[in-house]
Amino acid sequence: MQSAARSIQVPVHLRYYADKQQRKEFGGFLEQVEKSLALGRKVFLNFCDTKRLFPCGVLIFMGIVDDWIQRFPNRLSANYPSDDLVEQMLQHVGVLQKLGLSPRKKISHDDVTRWHYFTGMNVDATPIEPFMEQVRMIVGEAAQMGLADCVNEAMTNVRHHAYDSSGGGRWWIFATISDRRVFVAMHDRGSSIPATLLAKPDIWDYLTGRVWRQGRADGKLISAAAEGRTSTRLPYRGKGLPEMLQFTKLSENGELAIYSRRGFFRFSGREKIESVGRLTKPITGTLIVWMLNLSGTTP
Repeated sequence: MQSAARSIQVPVHLRYYADKQQRKEFGGFLEQVEKSLALGRKVFLNFCDTKRLFPCGVLIFMGIVDDWIQRFPNRLSANYPSDDLVEQMLQHVGVLQKLGLSPRKKISHDDVTRWHYFTGMNVDATPIEPFMEQVRMIVGEAAQMGLADCVNEAMTNVRHHAYDSSGGGRWWIFATISDRRVFVAMHDRGSSIPATLLAKPDIWDYLTGRVWRQGRADGKLISAAAEGRTSTRLPYRGKGLPEMLQFTKLSENGELAIYSRRGFFRFSGREKIESVGRLTKPITGTLIVWMLNLSGTTP
């Protein structure tokens, strides 16, 4: 007789960026599911208490659900969320369908329809054109072109650096613009930034023993990639990250955060501070969260 599926409660908030406690709860949930599936159990994802979704959390959740389904076929199931907005969003991005639930909602909530959602296996920028056209209409062609260049370069990074050349790797993007404020979140599950850079022999001279002992090596590597430091003689995962950071610094109260493996890099335009740190639990691939105020962007 097969054992019943283990019911695991999905967190109230699906959030990774900014709130450490919610990130810890989210990571603990993912770890529970992973361990149960690895032990051969079936898992039932209970969305009854899930009330708020954040782009960063949804992107990571989408990526890992794809991974679980591929590695553990026919072992995941779920119920419909009790919250209407949560159900609309998870239906809109296809998560519920992948978990075996038929779509039953009309996607009408503004907090769902205002978000542009893209996913792909290559660097074809065609899917993001509707979003870029909306940006152009609101902020003008010059700002739109700068933003588009950064996003396109970041997508190129995913294809050519996060994944090996033998085949494409999937990426996911959420983007929205409102009152000249732009939010873009990007995620891939390929090689992390630190792993990519550590494959280069010159990097070992850049990292000191103190950095290793304090567990800050991954954060320092992400910082080097974002700032494009020539002293490290590294490929910087393409031009995208330095361009994104420069664009952020020109934007009033802009913000850029990059999470990869066990480290993170963050620039706060409000505080004019760059910081690096260590994650308690590693993240697969890379998550980029980018916020801009184009009304305050310096030409």
